[in-house]
Amino acid sequence: MSTFGRPTKIRIEVTDEQETALRQVARQAVGRVSERAHFVLLSAQGKRVAEIATLMGYSLPTVYVWLERYQASGVAGLDDEPRSGRPLVEPYLTAIVQAQASQPPPNSGYLATTWTVGGLLGHLKRRFKVVVSGSTLRRALDRAGFTWGRPQLVLPTGKDPAAEAKLTRLNTVLADPAATIIAEDESDLHLLPVLRAMWHRRNEQPQIPTPGQNRKRPIFGAVNLRTGAWHYQLTTAKRSLEFIVLLESLLLAYATGMIYVLVDNASIHTSKAVQAWLIANPRLQLVYLPAYAGHQYNPIEKVWWKLKGTIAADRCYKTLVELDQAIHRHFANATKDQVLQLINSAVTRQAQAALTT
Repeated sequence: MSTFGRPTKIRIEVTDEQETALRQVARQAVGRVSERAHFVLLSAQGKRVAEIATLMGYSLPTVYVWLERYQASGVAGLDDEPRSGRPLVEPYLTAIVQAQASQPPPNSGYLATTWTVGGLLGHLKRRFKVVVSGSTLRRALDRAGFTWGRPQLVLPTGKDPAAEAKLTRLNTVLADPAATIIAEDESDLHLLPVLRAMWHRRNEQPQIPTPGQNRKRPIFGAVNLRTGAWHYQLTTAKRSLEFIVLLESLLLAYATGMIYVLVDNASIHTSKAVQAWLIANPRLQLVYLPAYAGHQYNPIEKVWWKLKGTIAADRCYKTLVELDQAIHRHFANATKDQVLQLINSAVTRQAQAALTT
């Protein structure tokens, strides 16, 4: 009598070495392969195929198949054979997606500036008659090397024709041990909170209130690169007039000696009013940093970064008065050593190194 063309009896005999190998597979292999090893071990113990099928919960043909596979190929015969897998809906989908996603939507006549999964699905259907699901498209985007993420803001690229002369002047100023060297810049703080990532309970996303009507507080700041002394003014606008008021406060704070103030090339720093003031106050001179690279040579940016992260991140102020008070508290608690640590940069170190030579 036979079952599906196979003999009713099959008996596996194994050596001690083969039994050890089978027991290792039974302990370590994935579930289905482990069970196949148990088929063989039970057969080696004298169990009939029907008994093995009952004990392991498999059909007779299945047990026969794997016992015969072991007889033919040993332990390796218990592994799964390679599977061809599900065929691609569109064999050229990845190549098509790579080519289309590499070009912005306006190149194909759309108003949208960036691709979404929905937009790309519609485009593939209209242009190439390719109809796939969103999950299939996402897998194709992944295979094509694309990922979902926010773009990065960068400064305009360009070269300042006067960059070499400006850097030469900057190096000369930084090498003057008797001068007061100040880095100056402006910033804005808004009533609308700065949203930053934070730890929170799962499924309980924090809700940050908005002020209703957003308003901003312009700030002029200046930091002494050699002492860490911090000077700032809260204003109502960022104009040459407010900038001149800051310069006058620096003249009062440093009553003697030359004062050099590092600034970018913004119009409020180069206006006719500022130039006239500089002529009338020759003890203070502006050092203009190379265009498109001011952030590389002006360490005060870290002061603004720290300020916004400390008092504005995920926090709403109802009025400018509350915001002003928070700004004053922040700077009142900042020591000169903390400021120096914050603005530590090549420019700061160069300015300080001149004091020891």
